[in-house]
Amino acid sequence: MFGSASRRQRRMQQQDPLAVPLLHWSREDAWTVRDALEGTLVLGATGSGKSSGSGRAIAHAMLNAGFGGLVLTAKSDERTVWERYCHKTGRSDDLVVFGRDTPHRFNFLDHEATRPGSGAGLTENIVALLATVLEVAERNSTGSGGREDDGYWKRANRQLCRNVVDLLLLAKGRVTVPDMYRVVVSAPTSANQIASDEWKRQSACFRWLSEADARHMTPQQRSDFAIVADYWLLEFPALSDKTRSVIVSTFTSMVDVLNRGILRELFCGETTLAPEATETGKIILVDLPVKEFAEVGQFAQVLWKHAFQRSIERRSVSDSPRAVFLWADEAQHFVTSYDMQFQTTCRAARVATVLLSQNYSNFIAALGGGESGRAETDSLLANLNTKVMHANGDPVTNEWAAGLIGRSRQFMASGNSSYSAEDEANAAIGMGWLPRSGSSTAGFSEVFEYEVQPREFTRLRTGGPANGGLVDAIVFQNGRVFKASGRNWLPVTFRQQF
Repeated sequence: MFGSASRRQRRMQQQDPLAVPLLHWSREDAWTVRDALEGTLVLGATGSGKSSGSGRAIAHAMLNAGFGGLVLTAKSDERTVWERYCHKTGRSDDLVVFGRDTPHRFNFLDHEATRPGSGAGLTENIVALLATVLEVAERNSTGSGGREDDGYWKRANRQLCRNVVDLLLLAKGRVTVPDMYRVVVSAPTSANQIASDEWKRQSACFRWLSEADARHMTPQQRSDFAIVADYWLLEFPALSDKTRSVIVSTFTSMVDVLNRGILRELFCGETTLAPEATETGKIILVDLPVKEFAEVGQFAQVLWKHAFQRSIERRSVSDSPRAVFLWADEAQHFVTSYDMQFQTTCRAARVATVLLSQNYSNFIAALGGGESGRAETDSLLANLNTKVMHANGDPVTNEWAAGLIGRSRQFMASGNSSYSAEDEANAAIGMGWLPRSGSSTAGFSEVFEYEVQPREFTRLRTGGPANGGLVDAIVFQNGRVFKASGRNWLPVTFRQQF
């Protein structure tokens, strides 16, 4: 930081903890906790210094301020990077690593079903959670894409999920992916099967229907059970074989990734680590980097992110006031359609979202492309109030950044001189000293032009030995005029540490 706060500033900070500076962009311009809670976007080409420049500065600032947080990882070295960050800021004891070589487990469905709060255990919330975290799996698959009856199949699949979850909650009081799978694959497919003693002995679906029926239930639970029983014993077996096979195949293909291997091990057992740990200052790092674990890693990161978002939005800030962060480098791997909703309200929950990526187009592609992907991207990025733009060679991103900063009134000078053929002939024979008969004009015009031209983003320093470890960026903050520049943007420089 530059200098120290005045006595008056310290008094204000004690009265308003959100006014505490986290770092300084310049001697006159602080970036506060309140600014951080309004969201941050960092863009820069590969090798631009975004992670080692502004990314490192922001991470250190939040750790020094005592934030808890969730760190999503895309690159294999990110665990090492964050271990170094936490060591440097005295937060090593707060770093909790969730990964293949650690003892921690997180059963996200059971967590949603059994958590405290009046909304806990609601079937629709559990179904929505499952649907959201499976969005990435659907996005990465080839899919049928654009069929007119897609809406029916999605509704039918959600109905199936709803009745699976209700049955397990009524019979066992908890939900796991393996149990969901067993209900569906053992469900009856005909009236004759329902009457079969052999099916009854072997079917997990029938066993849990019987156990639920034998339990004491409230009137509401009894009403729900009647609907569940009608679905599994009347509606589901009455579906045509083709329709039923499509619904079942859609469900099993979606949960298959969670029902095997490392994801089953990490997310389908007993919970030892939950998102609420961040409220006590823990920094949870999901050490399943996408570059190493591919789609399995991506799926695990999105699962943790969504569970964290849902958890932190529910907390009472008066009871748990600690600010927390959501950190995603290579953020395009982790965005979902829910992020737009989350970002509109997360400031009230004291969550600082920090997304780092190469360019604007990454988000459009990740969110499905086309006009829908562009609209979701614009909605998400518009709610990240601080934007740090590093060196970039992508013209789309540079145009977007220049348009974001905006245009201003500028004056352009112009001039023109003309000469007659006789003047040119005299000059050619060395008699240019003779009086000329030509004319000259000059003038000024008023135009509205980009304050920062798109080409300027291609000229920013990228750190490394060639630049003496200096990384340039342009910081933009909506609704703010920086004292050091008199504009809503400010050129800043970060020093890398080798």
